Amino acid sequence: MKTVLLGGNGFIGTHLAEALIAAGHECIVCDERPPQRDLPDLRWVAEDVFHVEDNRLQAILSGEPVVFHLAWRYLPVESNTHMEAEAQENVPGTLRLLRLCAEAGVRRIVFFSSGGSVYGPAQRLPIAETHPTEPLSAHAISKLAVEKYLALFWHRRGLDYVILRPGNPYGPYQDPTAGQGVIAASMARAATGQSLEVWGDGSAVRDYFYVGDLAHAALLAAITAHSRVVYNIGSGVGRSLNDVIAAVEAVSGRPLDVCYLSARPSDVPANVLDAALARQLLGWAPRVSFEEGLWLTWEWYSRRQTVGCEA
Repeated sequence: MKTVLLGGNGFIGTHLAEALIAAGHECIVCDERPPQRDLPDLRWVAEDVFHVEDNRLQAILSGEPVVFHLAWRYLPVESNTHMEAEAQENVPGTLRLLRLCAEAGVRRIVFFSSGGSVYGPAQRLPIAETHPTEPLSAHAISKLAVEKYLALFWHRRGLDYVILRPGNPYGPYQDPTAGQGVIAASMARAATGQSLEVWGDGSAVRDYFYVGDLAHAALLAAITAHSRVVYNIGSGVGRSLNDVIAAVEAVSGRPLDVCYLSARPSDVPANVLDAALARQLLGWAPRVSFEEGLWLTWEWYSRRQTVGCEA
């Protein structure tokens, strides 16, 4: 199977490319950033996905590939201070990509939405895909808009798709300076002995799971017979920020100096996903325990002595 990763040299895309190549698939990554890993069978096309010329992208999309759409500008929190730019970059850019995919005869698009942000404040836990969507960030609103446009492109152009709504993946290659990812930030701080800044009192609960399991879910989404489905991808287990910090201290053997800041308006108290549909239709379930994933992640960060940031 030919696969194309749009914006695939980031944290998630790096693990997905590794999984695709290990499974024997042809893997092309279109991203202006260089690969984070040296994968001999990876073909990298150094282009900005949202601004690459049409004919250039059409050539990449030839051969009926499965396309994984990971390209996105702005994180959830920063999107609220850049609402116009966020909307102008991501939604029109993705609509152009969908048009080119339809014209090229792409087999399927696997779109990475956001289970951590599209639902907003939880009415009940765990959160199923049928839960109302009342997002608190421009990022999540744009993700939901793309989900609706995918359905429209299926109706109008026959472009097949699967949508993944991940919780909070963690693991190697996550940038601790990006302002997203408490585990990445905590481990980077533990590795360097610097203090960790946390938004709120640390009681916020999230659904943390190992990024390799997300890559496995994406691989299954590419080949499943069940198309045009939205899947939550998460562990179904909620852990507070304070729980995670304690777990990082345990696995690293190093105490963290934590500085608690005022909570951000876009942060919900709890987000835990119900991934029963993914288990039922994809045959997916997390394969790496939280503890094992932490060990794998700490091994990577401690080797690199990466500088961290606030969580």
